[in-house]
Amino acid sequence: MTGMTLEIRERNGGAIFEVGGRLMYENDSQVFHEKMDEQIQSGRKWIILDLSRVIGMSSTGLGILIWAHRTAKEKGVLLKIAHLSEKVRSVLQITRLNSVFEIYDSVEAAIQTTKG
Repeated sequence: MTGMTLEIRERNGGAIFEVGGRLMYENDSQVFHEKMDEQIQSGRKWIILDLSRVIGMSSTGLGILIWAHRTAKEKGVLLKIAHLSEKVRSVLQITRLNSVFEIYDSVEAAIQTTKG
């Protein structure tokens, strides 16, 4: 598998981004930005990044996550990360970004925090 895979499921006013593969390449960043912008423009109230299928991440991948966090915050959209793969968990711990993101063990747990 080379590069990122991305599937988007809409649910209850939000979107779940099922990300897989390797977040390493500039074209991954461009695709992710376009898809997130589309979801924000369509009025999504929250976005959950399901990273369970991510098998590798470079500084470009970290940049994707940081950009998503900043963009969501600026637009008033809740952004949560769920179901981290061990690779992603390790990278976020090493960089201490695990203290920046709202991280949940499952997509369902993250969705529960979007209600109310």
